[in-house]
Amino acid sequence: MHLATSSQGPATPVLARSAPPTPAELSAMMPFGRYSVQAQVGIGGMGTVYRGTQLSLGRPVAIKVLRVSDGYDFAFEDRFRREARAMAALNHPNIVAIYDYGHLGSEFLFFVMEFVDGTDLGGIMNQGRMTPDLALQLLPQICAGLEYAHAKGIVHRDIKPANIMLTRQGEVKITDFGLAKDVARVASMVTETHMVMGTPEYAAPEQFNAHREVDHRADIYALGVLMYQMLTGALPRGTWQAPSALRPGAIDERIDAVVVRALMQDRQCRFQSLTDMRRAIEAALVPAARTPSRPLPQPVAQSARILLLEDDLMVRDLMRRALEKARFEVVETGDGKDTLRLYQEAMNQGRPFDLAILDLTIPDGMCGRETMLHLRRIDPRILAIVSSGYRDDPVMKDCAAYGFAGALPKPYQVEGLLQVVNSALAVGRRSAA
Repeated sequence: MHLATSSQGPATPVLARSAPPTPAELSAMMPFGRYSVQAQVGIGGMGTVYRGTQLSLGRPVAIKVLRVSDGYDFAFEDRFRREARAMAALNHPNIVAIYDYGHLGSEFLFFVMEFVDGTDLGGIMNQGRMTPDLALQLLPQICAGLEYAHAKGIVHRDIKPANIMLTRQGEVKITDFGLAKDVARVASMVTETHMVMGTPEYAAPEQFNAHREVDHRADIYALGVLMYQMLTGALPRGTWQAPSALRPGAIDERIDAVVVRALMQDRQCRFQSLTDMRRAIEAALVPAARTPSRPLPQPVAQSARILLLEDDLMVRDLMRRALEKARFEVVETGDGKDTLRLYQEAMNQGRPFDLAILDLTIPDGMCGRETMLHLRRIDPRILAIVSSGYRDDPVMKDCAAYGFAGALPKPYQVEGLLQVVNSALAVGRRSAA
């Protein structure tokens, strides 16, 4: 839902919107037979979304279509074009990529974007699967995507659960830039018809003033609302309580300060950048120096060395920081071949790794299963953990059959990560004894 206020002139007849094309009709309309369309997956004020296939590459895509005549009242055509341009300018792992854009005759506009195999945060929260630990794992990724967009001069202006997707691998994807503005070229964030755009529950105070300039700090406010909702399951309405008060023992009190600052009515008092907000979240995740409410499991050995194979930079960074906070020594790699080289070099230097954590699925490199086969030839006694978001994969279901000492499903929680690591190291030490 979008909030829209404008001066009303004489009453005009309201025309019923026509039904969107069927998948078969859309397949026939797409240019040069480049795409096939399988199913309609969503419909809203900014068009209809379909699941399709880009035939030349055989890859799944999402196709968004707007009937031009349905959008005249609220300048939807301009906003549709703006969304395509905004997304095309952004190339970041936490932002949905756009592949194609154009007209279908004179009746429709379309653009083709990355298909996200997953669900949005609204679905996760409605299913009761959002926990404080998962929220604090995902929030830095949301910050990273918005940081990048802001650095490119793009403000989203409609951050809410439905516009934050989560893949099966635990990767955040920000979508729906239909209300975005390029602040590098446009001085005012208000439309020419003095419409105020946004979703009321997440809109910053300045978005309700049609004559006030809106900048990137509106996204910070909206993310503060979303953060509160992810942590507590509620929206910060009226005289709201701090997250730690609603979830005592489950949320560190230091998180409260992050939420409070993001939700300041005066934008001058909020975080002035997503970088600052992300760093504040990360700082609050560092275990407290004295009597933490939920102490992290202690590592089996303070000097254990871990080789971490993970191609997702954000996930790898989160895992590395969690392991280093627990005082493990971590060496990172993003490809199986590099993992083999590092493991062999460590053995040659007399400083072998105590444990390897191998990502099962690496689309652009040697995967964890193949890497493990080669590593076992190098070191038949290798101790390794397999990590993946595909919990039904045979390797994850029976990791021991493939030589692994444990399986780490994604998205992971810090406590779960350390528990699996410590358990594997304990098994390795018993075997060595």
